[in-house]
Order: sequence, then structure tokens, then C-alpha cells
Amino acid sequence: MRAGLAHGLRRSAFVLALVFGAASAFADEAVHRLSVDGARLGTLFTDGPVDDLRFTVALDGDVPTATHVWAVIGAAQRRQRTNEGYWVPWNGDPNSLIDNRFPVIDDRVVFKVLDEDIGADNMGVTISVGYRSGDVLKYGVFGIIPNTAGQ
Repeated sequence: MRAGLAHGLRRSAFVLALVFGAASAFADEAVHRLSVDGARLGTLFTDGPVDDLRFTVALDGDVPTATHVWAVIGAAQRRQRTNEGYWVPWNGDPNSLIDNRFPVIDDRVVFKVLDEDIGADNMGVTISVGYRSGDVLKYGVFGIIPNTAGQ
């Protein structure tokens, strides 16, 4: 597991601040559109495993100059994904986001986000994917929260 994200999940003592409407866990089942206000991409309830979480995004003619993936863990710790798939600390400034260099194919981008066990004791993660087109950042937000059913 990538060190920064899993460590932060297990140590976090805060509850996910934003919970979004239920949706499919895997965005490659659907094509999403991002917005400057942040599109809702859904919520995943999990006991730990997150299998190949990807988001397919339609660009609708936008030409991305950079693609980004970032997360807020337990409403307190900020991380961003490097283009190699590692999670590193992030200061929260959108201008400092690392370009993940996801390719554009047929006016779409597939954002690879996670494929790991984030721990059954996770305290919630807000994942955001986005791209820059000119001076505009379009993004969407996805919630990962603990599966408390049966507890």
C-alpha cells in the first residue's frame, strides 16, 4: 500500500465532513463531467478494500494542460497523487497540484485513483479528480467512508 494515504487513514480521528449521494463505486462504469464548482461523483462504503477505483471523464472539447488527483483524509490531512501513483503531502493550494499526466483518448480522460486496502478503520476520505484547461480547474469529488452496516 502507498505509505502516506494508508498511514493517514489509520491515524485520522475525524469523520468525513462531506458525504455525497450513493453512486457506483467505479466510475469506469459511467462517464462523468467535471465542473468549476465540483461535480458529485458518488460515495463508496467500504470495509477497507478499494478495487481499481477509476473515473472516466468526458472533456466535451476541453483541452487539459494538466490532470490531478487529491484527497482529504478524515477531513484534516491533505494528500495528492503523483504521476507514479504515490500519495504525498499537499498544502491545499490548487496551484501546487502535481500533474498526473493521464492521457486524453477520444475526448476522455481515465483517472486511476486507488487499487488498495485503505483499512477497515478508515475515518473517511474525500477524493477529488480534476483537470486544468487554460486558467480553469474543473473537478469532481468522491467520498469513501467506512461501512458501518451490521455494527
